[in-house]
Amino acid sequence: MEEEKNKQNENTEAYHLTIVQKRHKTLGILFLFFFAAITARLFWIQVVKGDSYLIRAADQRQYIIESNIARGQIYDRNMIPFTDRKLNKYIAVSEYIDKREETAALVAKAAGVHKEDILKMIKEAAGSFEIEAKDFNNVELNSIEKGAVKGVSVLEKKVRYSEDSLARHVIGYISKSDSRGLLGIEKSMNGLLEQGGGERIVAIVDSHKNLIPSLGFRKIELDDKVEKFGIRLTLDFHIQMIVEDVLKENYINGSAVVMDVKSGDILAMASTPDFDPNNIGDYLSSKNDELINKAISAYDLGSIFKTVVAAAAIENNLITPEETFLCEGEIEVNNKIIKCSSYNSHKDIPINLKDAFALSCNTTFVKLGTRVGANKILDMAKKMGFGEKQCNELLEEKPGNIPTSQEDGIGNISIGQGKIQVTPLQVTTMMAAIANNGIMNMPNIIDAVVDDKTGETIETLARSNETTILNTLTTDILKELLHGVTTTGTGQQANLDKFGGSSGKTSSAETGIMNGEIVHGWFAGFVPSDKPQYAITVFVYNGKSGGKSAAPLFKEISSKIFTEYKPVK
Repeated sequence: MEEEKNKQNENTEAYHLTIVQKRHKTLGILFLFFFAAITARLFWIQVVKGDSYLIRAADQRQYIIESNIARGQIYDRNMIPFTDRKLNKYIAVSEYIDKREETAALVAKAAGVHKEDILKMIKEAAGSFEIEAKDFNNVELNSIEKGAVKGVSVLEKKVRYSEDSLARHVIGYISKSDSRGLLGIEKSMNGLLEQGGGERIVAIVDSHKNLIPSLGFRKIELDDKVEKFGIRLTLDFHIQMIVEDVLKENYINGSAVVMDVKSGDILAMASTPDFDPNNIGDYLSSKNDELINKAISAYDLGSIFKTVVAAAAIENNLITPEETFLCEGEIEVNNKIIKCSSYNSHKDIPINLKDAFALSCNTTFVKLGTRVGANKILDMAKKMGFGEKQCNELLEEKPGNIPTSQEDGIGNISIGQGKIQVTPLQVTTMMAAIANNGIMNMPNIIDAVVDDKTGETIETLARSNETTILNTLTTDILKELLHGVTTTGTGQQANLDKFGGSSGKTSSAETGIMNGEIVHGWFAGFVPSDKPQYAITVFVYNGKSGGKSAAPLFKEISSKIFTEYKPVK
């Protein structure tokens, strides 16, 4: 009996011991689970989301020293950047500096300025200020970068526009206050370009605005995981450089456009004089039109419009290449006398359409225009893209003006004078269509939206549909007419026999500005004549003679493209 009772007690104790052990084990597991959860949470808070929670926790007690908001880059067709090509270092000075005199002296040496200048900036600054570091390798700057100077830090920032930046009128510029695009691609694509990250330097302070030693200055990434977009243009960086160099070296007030004949892609677009995108205020009251993109602004055209007249006549079977005309030196139409400036070159000599076009004979084209009629000529002009905007991504583009037959007389219409105004871009599009056997492509300047971090294409922009505006018989005759201008006519200074020949037309456009003293010079055409690749237009404001002012520039640009440009394959 006693043995059974002892055994029963032993079993009861063993049972209780097992229960206790299970409880301890369960508590241990719960404790380990709780500890692991706390550890994971701390890791998430301190490591994964550290910067984010730091900003939230210190939101009311942080002092922003500097924000560097990233903006999507703008690239050429080969992903060569037009923007953010230079990296600068800036010294950020906060209100938390110690030993003002010593700090000012050190910052001055680091920035390469006088100590008095820094002291003045400290006194006048409402909070913090920054100053560019000229020399990246001096001892003082290195000391600041290592955190040795209280209240002073160094921030690296990409310079949106450097001193040698290209395509300034196409790229445009942004506002200094909010980095919003105000001109060019920066403006039209602002919604995409402004999406991105950046960084911020903040000073973490206590409730009394004293710097917290354990936190001090922090560099915090802004929206690092947000998708950042860039824009790839159709412009070619190297062709753009060639065009700008030619215009600037020749001190041209004007513009030039280069277009791919087959695709309508704009390979270069330049306007001079240009501007410094970092100092726009310097140009707001200027009378030199630095902020105007002359490539998409409308100007009096002149004799290049005879290309439209010839096309209308040929398309409507109203002339043959063999028909001849006799120039009397002047012609009266609607009580207005129109003179032929090249009369002495063909006086008393019957000339055919090719000769009349090459020599830009006004009287012949007034006769031809009268035969064709104003309405057919103006319809052809509209068919070729005149009178309407052509590039939606350039918001500053002007449509130009094509008058009605009631607004302007057949005399002016026949020779491109009067109220006719077009842009260099429109003229380039017309020449590209002729070179492309009558097939017109509307101009393209944006190729695609890209991932600004990887460079991968996100979306390729749709091209406009090709439109046949001229039959091949017409374009064959027009090509012959345009080639004759550079071989025997007014555009011989644009001749490029060495590279397969050139084709084009000159203009000396009367404007009526300053009592007629302002006469614009134009040359537009394509190269090479035998296998056209590039349509090019050169416009010289008040260039007087297109044959003397614009044609040589056309030749120089074309020659350099053929000799210096190395296409990326």
